[in-house]
Amino acid sequence: MRFPSRLLGANMLLALMVWAGYFLVVTAITVGIAVFGTLTGSVWESATQLTRWFALFIGVGLVREFLPLYIAHGQTRRQFGAQAAVTVTLFAPFLSALITAGYLLEKVLYGLAGWPHVLGRSHLFTEPAQVPLVFAEYLIEFLVWIVAGAFIGAGFYRWGGGGLLTIPVGVGLVVLANAAVGTDLRLPFIRNIGLDLPQSPAMTVGVALGMFLLGLALTWAVIRDVPLRNKPS
Repeated sequence: MRFPSRLLGANMLLALMVWAGYFLVVTAITVGIAVFGTLTGSVWESATQLTRWFALFIGVGLVREFLPLYIAHGQTRRQFGAQAAVTVTLFAPFLSALITAGYLLEKVLYGLAGWPHVLGRSHLFTEPAQVPLVFAEYLIEFLVWIVAGAFIGAGFYRWGGGGLLTIPVGVGLVVLANAAVGTDLRLPFIRNIGLDLPQSPAMTVGVALGMFLLGLALTWAVIRDVPLRNKPS
């Protein structure tokens, strides 16, 4: 079995199909709001909240579903760990590019219809046409959310219910990464933490890279000698 090319390609195809369907649904909602209510800004901006969870569950599945599969076909745990890191590193920018394309397509739609294409939250970017900043923000988020999912998935695969203890660590990774970017997670228990990191390019890149590498290291610590488990029939 070729890895990571097949796994990466499968996840890219899945993400592309999900993105296409999701964008059509969001566009229909946008038109509905404009026709039957008042459209005050970007709907895609709000819709991207769910894409973080998609990234998280991609990370979970990477370990829980594919670790035993690839080890059973001759991969060592070390090989899987290195190649899974490559998969995450390549998949996150692909997912970020899809989100960026969504903003650009929405901008075209809003321009044709004469709707106000404004943002409702703080970002690295101030308007959706700032493609490099849009791409960078979501790239940072997806890298950390995917690796947080991989760590949590590894914990549950190895320890069963004991994997619950990995959830606070995963939450900590994404909270710090999003604080460095300056975005709002829209989760009450996270907003109440009041984490406010100074905003600068160096801080943003440094914290995000640190959380990504820490997540990889923690995941490897869990899976490096994990026994394979038989799935219930």
